Amino acid sequence: MHPRLHHFLVLFSALAVAVPALSDEATMLDSVTVSAAVEVLPGAGVRDIDTDSLARTQARDLQDVFVSEPAVSVGTGARNGQKIFLRGVEDLNLNVQIDGARQGANNFHHQSRMTVDPYLLRRVVVDTGASPADAGPGALGGSVRFETVDAQDLLRPGQTAGGRIGLQFESADRSIGGTASAYGLLDGKIGLLAYVRHEDAEKLRAGGGEEMPSTDGRRLSYLFKANLLEQNGHSLTFSSERNENTGGSLRANWPWVTNNAVQSLDDQRFSRETHTLRHRYRSASNPLIDVQTTIYANESGLLFDDNIFTTAVGDETEWLTRSHGFDLHNTATFNATGARHALTAGVDYFHDRGVRIDATQRWDETARNLGIYLQDRIDFYGFRLSGGLRVDRYDTDYANGYSTSGSATSPNLSAEWDLLPPGKTDLMLYAGYGESIRGGKLNQSGWLHKYFLPPTFTTPRPFTLGENGKLDPERGIQKQLGIKWHGHGVLVANDHAGLDLALFHTTIRDYQIIPGEGAGGVTDRITNAPGDITTRGYELRGHWGAGSILINASYSHSKIRDYAGLPLDTTGDSARIGASVGDRLVLDVEWQARDTLSLGYSLTAVKRLKDVRPTRPEKPGYAVHNVRLTWMPLSGDDLTVNFGIDNLFDRKYADHTTVLVLSAGEEVANWESGRNVKLGVNLRF
Repeated sequence: MHPRLHHFLVLFSALAVAVPALSDEATMLDSVTVSAAVEVLPGAGVRDIDTDSLARTQARDLQDVFVSEPAVSVGTGARNGQKIFLRGVEDLNLNVQIDGARQGANNFHHQSRMTVDPYLLRRVVVDTGASPADAGPGALGGSVRFETVDAQDLLRPGQTAGGRIGLQFESADRSIGGTASAYGLLDGKIGLLAYVRHEDAEKLRAGGGEEMPSTDGRRLSYLFKANLLEQNGHSLTFSSERNENTGGSLRANWPWVTNNAVQSLDDQRFSRETHTLRHRYRSASNPLIDVQTTIYANESGLLFDDNIFTTAVGDETEWLTRSHGFDLHNTATFNATGARHALTAGVDYFHDRGVRIDATQRWDETARNLGIYLQDRIDFYGFRLSGGLRVDRYDTDYANGYSTSGSATSPNLSAEWDLLPPGKTDLMLYAGYGESIRGGKLNQSGWLHKYFLPPTFTTPRPFTLGENGKLDPERGIQKQLGIKWHGHGVLVANDHAGLDLALFHTTIRDYQIIPGEGAGGVTDRITNAPGDITTRGYELRGHWGAGSILINASYSHSKIRDYAGLPLDTTGDSARIGASVGDRLVLDVEWQARDTLSLGYSLTAVKRLKDVRPTRPEKPGYAVHNVRLTWMPLSGDDLTVNFGIDNLFDRKYADHTTVLVLSAGEEVANWESGRNVKLGVNLRF
């Protein structure tokens, strides 16, 4: 057992015994109510994922988290191959944070670079618009932020402690899992939360009955969190989280039918471990002082029992990305020239390291970035403006002894304009322009040996870096324009409805090409792409609700092109940039039939993708129907039963961000789950 895991399991056991004795009241870990008041940046396109729905839908992985968000696609039925695509741009080109900890470079582009446990999520924020200066570097295509729950999020007013146990079952992979949590508030000052989850799954059954090899395995996650609630303006939070998945193939996003020596069915383990410390001091008497500090360390790793590349059969190999850094900023709020200002000034830093460890050798490379930033958010009472500037200094040392460094600035400007005064109907225009840079990015950890000549892999290959030794930083340029409407009494007296139309255009300039594709691929150069990567399109969101019924619907359309002007694909060099996807329609209906019973239905329909690269197959369209039920048979929500059926009609399909290939004239992919009966029972005490 991992030593840190053993430590926290012991701590959890102690809390599980001690905390319930403090109180017989509790709340469920997966029934978190999240305030709609988020840091909405003018024109920035910030979208808050409904984390309440994650309990009702019994979310297990990244796909489940983003199923209702039209801007995000998550492909590959195999969990250890799931990656986020934001408007077609892969998460390697996004700024992704978990509890303020920036997720760094990647281990291997066929694998996921992160895992999350939806049961732990308090908040998920997707920023598709112009990136503000205080969002950090590297948001070339946008950003995604995950926040985990605190103990005080789970306790009702007047409660001091609680706990919960839960059991889950899914038929598609015959998975059985359990969760246990304990949380409490000591002396009204210190919040403690301990959580653990274990799950075992067999091979995933796709639509029609086909079983998908290398989709079985074990999942384990834990979270320990301690909060010092605000005392004389000071508050402090420490969190430690680990997620682990075992099983799967080396190329987890590739169809198993094409299995070969490179894509062996390895005994592997993927893990992510994140530790954060956050402090805030907010002066009660001086609005110019609100200082926040985040310090973090993050490690993601792939461990293989058998390294098929450079060592003898039976030798282990481990691919790691290690990141640590900090963010320190102050937000001063004040009135000036008839407007309300929130002026944020700060500095952030990260240090990423990619490591490959074989039986007798080790390769590693590092990237560092120091940024200073200023962002002012101004409210003119009906007109809001946000503008800022970042200056980043970056340094990268590659595994073969080469290096690159430099500095770059990134401006942004966004605005919102309320066209109508506050009242029964709201109408708002918004627009934004923003830039974000990434300096010298790291190679994949699994490819670090490709800088060197076989058979010893110690002698560097002849190498070309940039043009005349100069490598330019990558730059993301984001533009967005939209209109929002919200009204009451539209169809009936007590209803509410809304529409949101967003037009977007994102450019990634000077993309850094790092070759090495395939078993015999070599990394003999790192150069800037000769053209721009672009993604453009629109998203339309709408909702209507009255009484016990709420309907949400969305439609998205986008086209993404690589630096050669071709549609992006999930294979070859373009696989590390993004993927073209068909138009997507999402419909969700929730009906609160009784206080103790709610019913739901969702539809995801994706149009056939004809916009593909030459010689590549078109990607079929599909429609998937899900139904769900939540029942609370006891008074209150002490006992909750969630029942659902995903892919009701057992459709065989693959998400468009999943690798699709032709094998013997037949389309093959890592298909998504077939009909999946889900049952979850949660008991609080």
